[in-house]
Amino acid sequence: TEGEFEGITYSPRVWSGTIWYNVVEATSSPSKSLTKLPTWDPTNRPTSIPTQTPTSKPTSHPTSSNPTPIPTSSPTRLPTPHPTPKPTPNPTPKPISTPTTSPHQCGNALCELSENAANCPIDCSSKEIETTYEFNLGSSGNMFVVKARRNIVVSSFAINSKSRGVGAVKIYTRAGSYTNHEQSRDGWELVYENDSVIHNRRGVVTELGFLDREIHIAKDRSQSFFVTSTNGLVYKGGEKEFSVYQSDEGMEIMEGIGTEGEFEGITYSPRVWSGTIWYNVVEATSSPSKSLTKLPTWDPTNRPTSIPTQTPTSKPTSHPTSSNPTPIPTSSPTRLPTPHPTPKPTPNPTPKPISTPTTSPHQCGNALCELSENAANCPIDCSSKEIETTYEFNLGSSGNMFVVKARRNIVVSSFAINSKSRGVGAVKIYTRAGSYTNHEQSRDGWELVYENDSVIHNRRGVVTELGFLDRKIHIAKDRSQSFFVTSTNGLVYKGGEKEFSVYQSDEGMEIMEGIGTEGEFEGMTYSPRVWSGIIRYEMQ
Repeated sequence: TEGEFEGITYSPRVWSGTIWYNVVEATSSPSKSLTKLPTWDPTNRPTSIPTQTPTSKPTSHPTSSNPTPIPTSSPTRLPTPHPTPKPTPNPTPKPISTPTTSPHQCGNALCELSENAANCPIDCSSKEIETTYEFNLGSSGNMFVVKARRNIVVSSFAINSKSRGVGAVKIYTRAGSYTNHEQSRDGWELVYENDSVIHNRRGVVTELGFLDREIHIAKDRSQSFFVTSTNGLVYKGGEKEFSVYQSDEGMEIMEGIGTEGEFEGITYSPRVWSGTIWYNVVEATSSPSKSLTKLPTWDPTNRPTSIPTQTPTSKPTSHPTSSNPTPIPTSSPTRLPTPHPTPKPTPNPTPKPISTPTTSPHQCGNALCELSENAANCPIDCSSKEIETTYEFNLGSSGNMFVVKARRNIVVSSFAINSKSRGVGAVKIYTRAGSYTNHEQSRDGWELVYENDSVIHNRRGVVTELGFLDRKIHIAKDRSQSFFVTSTNGLVYKGGEKEFSVYQSDEGMEIMEGIGTEGEFEGMTYSPRVWSGIIRYEMQ
């Protein structure tokens, strides 16, 4: 339903929720007609229990060994010595003065002390803590300390990158503080390494996905993390290193330092790492071993390697190894130019400009992929291109279909979406050449190019990165390609003005208004709708 006894309704829909109930004994069916008036004649046989009507004449002495001198005007306030078998149908008008000792309120969005990811996953799994995405400083990385307030397992990170585009990210960790370990790899463990992270612009969440292994941190223990990116990180200045900047029921994140190199270079303190950590609250694990494992053996393997070492021999051969060596090496390099131009321009311009301009100047590095440029001859302008529709929304469903038209020869490599609800969910992306018209209710002709059952969805209005497609989509100039994006967590978007009209464009592509979908090639569709998200591509 869209309103309270008014507005649009959608059918069929499965209500999502829980009902609590009791199983009781069957009651007798009520009579179908009213009972007759009670008889006025007394029964022929007296009842076994005396009537409650007092006698017309009081007894000469009290019936109780300890009667009250005067009857009370109201019932006593004392409770009965034993509880009633059934609770009262109505609650007490006044609450009790003290709460119960340990309520179990799974589903209240708070992971309480009696709860964990096993007995209350809705409150204790996929917990998310964010420091800040505000920034005024930046460098190549950050070191900071996390202190566990419960037994937790850290599973994933998001960062705030200095520059957008594809880059490499590493995350190291070590138990305890990073103090005196800023300039040495010893004791640090590499738990995340990805050379193809698609970095968003500054101030926008860049999802990294799951760590290569989860990090278990026992209650009241500290763990240091070192996050570094070839694209750089941005963050803000802090007030005091190791002071708590952000906390929730599971962890505290301390102010740390900024770093200029990977275990080398200048460090800056205090700095507030900018990002998000996902974790689960778990039951206590067994204690770690009291002694370190033995070091690995230093003996060589019994079998030699199949590939020879690259070290040259200490003594040269007596004759040349080539069948056509030069008789005597030249005393100086040749002056002739190379048959092909150098990949880099000359460092100095010509002393005198030419009298007429060139017909098609090549201005690589101006952030515009011009007609003479492509991802091969000008990657800085033509690769890792990004086009965003909008992250505003007022509607939502399970998915969107829309059309992209290429203005150049392009290759689509990655998507980001605007999810309806946060948490782990499954995302699929289908594609087909041309328009989706008359193909909304059939899988025929569609190709599944992305499928991930473990996408960490952000909240509405925040970028949810999907990473690379399972295969890149080549779209020739002036050709159209349809996409169908669907998520088990749902997508949000905004209403459009006209289906197939251009909503967003750049020098490489146009994104059209499309439709919202309620099922995967089934169910209702809504038109026009503007898909909310980002497409990354390069020009060929």
